[in-house]
Amino acid sequence: MFSGYTGKILFVDLTTSVITEEVLSENLARNFLGGYGIGARVLYDRMKPRTDPLGPDNILGFVTGPVTGSGAVFGGRYTVVCKSPVTGGFNDANSGGFFGPELKKAGYDAVFVSGVSQEPIYLWIKDGQAELRDASRLWGLDSKETQKALEKETGEHRLRAAVIGPAGEKLSLISCIINDGHRAAARGGAGAVMGSKKLKAIAVCGTGKIPVTDQERIRELNNACMEIIKNPPDDPMGWYVTGFKMLGTGATTTASALSGDSPVKNWGGVGVVDFGEEKAQKIGSQSFDDKYKTAKYGCANCPLKCGAVYRVESGKWPLGETERPEYETAAAFGTLLLVDDVEAILKCNEICNRYGLDTISAGS
Repeated sequence: MFSGYTGKILFVDLTTSVITEEVLSENLARNFLGGYGIGARVLYDRMKPRTDPLGPDNILGFVTGPVTGSGAVFGGRYTVVCKSPVTGGFNDANSGGFFGPELKKAGYDAVFVSGVSQEPIYLWIKDGQAELRDASRLWGLDSKETQKALEKETGEHRLRAAVIGPAGEKLSLISCIINDGHRAAARGGAGAVMGSKKLKAIAVCGTGKIPVTDQERIRELNNACMEIIKNPPDDPMGWYVTGFKMLGTGATTTASALSGDSPVKNWGGVGVVDFGEEKAQKIGSQSFDDKYKTAKYGCANCPLKCGAVYRVESGKWPLGETERPEYETAAAFGTLLLVDDVEAILKCNEICNRYGLDTISAGS
């Protein structure tokens, strides 16, 4: 077995309910790097020309790379690939959280899904065993409700799931795939592809370990990264690290709004003129954090912990527990629309996460 991979790929045909396990060849893994590369090659080899993106011949892949789950810092990513119903071309959407590493621990480097189920189903994978299960009672639930329902049904509260919300079920072309309740593989309509297959979720749980060639070298690199994060240098990279670990991607929201980097007034405005510094400060992460932050969180093996848990107990929309909006979300529902209402941006973010909508597209 070569390092960084489990060496196994799962192929699921929803039309026939046939699940097939294949070997991930070392040639494929070496020549087509990571989840993006393996996913692109598999789709190129196995998908028919002129495939309908919302038809049975489209292949939807959930693919990890060699760093995912290896113990290396920032090793929590996975890639969703398919033919996009938006562009008609190859689509990749990347997400963090814990789904990717858990898929590997459950025994697989990737899952590729084809066909269409007649009824709502979900795929359950645990320690190398995979089965399709009825998801009728899950259909219509939002992403956070689906996660809780899967935990209750399987009895596995450690499980990680990639799910669609009502937007994906209704084949919205701006729907996305959500894992961990708020991490999104968002672009290109991947949620609609999953919905067209009547696949509500892929739930995974495992105890396996990923083989690595040089654990000591990984430890050395991790320590070097940790030193930079703990003691950032006084240069642009250090400033970026400091802002990111304190405020997440929203550390740049205010500056981007005023510098012209963010879209303003449906791309027809100028930040310093049409939005202004006072409004730009209001929609930055510091402003959000000062009012609502209760804790930090991060993706698998990520020491930056760029996420934040919020409590919104009052105001127009008392959401209870929710998450800090990312930069793109604050820009999409803020500067792009000339909105500086923090509560409105939080509400839009929560709706998108629950219903499975790409916030960038929704704001547009």
